[in-house]
Amino acid sequence: MDITPRRVEMSGKVYGVAVIGLGKAGRARVRDLLQYTSHGDVQWCLKGFVSRRTLEIEGAKQLTEDEVFTREDVEAILICTENGLHERLVRKGLENGKHVLCEYPLALSLKVAKEFFEMAERKGVILHEENIGLLNDYKEQLEQSTPWKHCDITLKGSYNGWVEDHKTSGPPFVCNVSLIETACHLCGDVKAVGGTYSENLDSFHATAHLEAPDKRTVTISLRRFKESDGREKSIIFQLQDGTVLNLRPSKTPGAKPGLFMRDFYNFMEEVTSGKIDQEMKDRTLRAFQIAEDIHRIIMPKSNF
Repeated sequence: MDITPRRVEMSGKVYGVAVIGLGKAGRARVRDLLQYTSHGDVQWCLKGFVSRRTLEIEGAKQLTEDEVFTREDVEAILICTENGLHERLVRKGLENGKHVLCEYPLALSLKVAKEFFEMAERKGVILHEENIGLLNDYKEQLEQSTPWKHCDITLKGSYNGWVEDHKTSGPPFVCNVSLIETACHLCGDVKAVGGTYSENLDSFHATAHLEAPDKRTVTISLRRFKESDGREKSIIFQLQDGTVLNLRPSKTPGAKPGLFMRDFYNFMEEVTSGKIDQEMKDRTLRAFQIAEDIHRIIMPKSNF
């Protein structure tokens, strides 16, 4: 995947941008938007941010939610809240004619995600789901290696007050739909063939067994703990010659601009071109379909 920021034609204007949600991702977005105000011939201006807390950030103004959705000088919004708020905020943004970048997951179901893309098309605005986990050269590394026969994608992390709440934040593979998008990106049009789910008072563990069109296999393992030492993610391919390929970023950690900003560059290219990235849209919707197929297997009695 080419992660080099792409140039776009002169837009002839400065786009007003606002960030909703000041967690880790939101703070990174605000920091970057203050530091970088153009890319190629595209310019933007951070109009402000929305947070439940009263905050002071040098160079940024705190706004109300209503201001963000009704001000004419705010043309694009970045939604960086917990999952349970995404659907309401995305819908409100699209209804008010705003371009919307939303941290994954875009919605909590395939049905609503489809509805949102259709609404964006009708309104003539851009809808973009973030997945910075794809802004790397993993696909190139894989293509240069010996053919693979099995892939293990693993994520271990902690509870944070909402990620463990499947009712409000989405079941495991919707809440972490980026893992499925990674499998689709690297392994092709995989499908769900099995999986497991278990939980106790202190953790839960969900696995998904996927199969590529050529019968090669993928296992996604997701573990969340009430108490954890941090977040760990790995993508390991077992190759046909018996060796193992452990994918790691080749880009130097901390390189500038960071992943969130490069994701924003891609969003702004869509905004200035007036076209939603079809590859991103197709991958997003396919991942939701796979997630729902998995949950029908591993959590058949749940009603999300």
